[in-house]
Amino acid sequence: MTFNVFKKVQREKNNKKFLYDRICALYIKGQDFLSVFFGTFVFRLKAFMFGVEYGRGIKCYGPIHIIRAVGSKISVGNNVMFLSSSPRCTASSIYAPVRLKTYSDTAQIIIEDDAGINGTSITARTRCIYIGRNTRLAPNVTIMDSDFHALWPPETRMENPALEEDRDVRIGNNVWIATQCIILKGVTIGENSIIAAGSVVTGDIPPNVIAGGVPAKVIRNLP
Repeated sequence: MTFNVFKKVQREKNNKKFLYDRICALYIKGQDFLSVFFGTFVFRLKAFMFGVEYGRGIKCYGPIHIIRAVGSKISVGNNVMFLSSSPRCTASSIYAPVRLKTYSDTAQIIIEDDAGINGTSITARTRCIYIGRNTRLAPNVTIMDSDFHALWPPETRMENPALEEDRDVRIGNNVWIATQCIILKGVTIGENSIIAAGSVVTGDIPPNVIAGGVPAKVIRNLP
């Protein structure tokens, strides 16, 4: 008798767990559907309003902040995924939504096909920031082409924007940039390379390497 009662209790527990699991799975699927449906719809609307070029198969989970200066260029390729949703993100909270911002008519942001952008801020003041095909930017990466103020002497920082010091940023194909990295002006990252989490990239990184640190340096070559 006791054994039968035990089996009954176990069945009830299993049934409850199955029900909770189903509710959880349905909630996650519903949340993903609504996030990508509304995020992509709003992105397309903003792109149309602000003159942003984009290709087929764009997916946007959550809001994307777009600020395009008159005459500048923001171009997004085919099958690019933007992720601004912490619940959808695999391993981290998103500190802020994806942001694409240009400041002047000479600035460009070019994102090639199949890229994945997670909670990343990309700011081009006067130059070009280029992200290659199939490149992945993990959560909370920051990329910029400028210091935005003169570095020296300090009393001129508020008055002197030092536009002449801006430099292009080029990130090659198949690059993986891990979470919370900062990519500064003038940097080129070669194809297939990996930048370790929390790195600050101040100089060029060759192709086919793992690099990391502050400032980032080559750790080892990849086969």
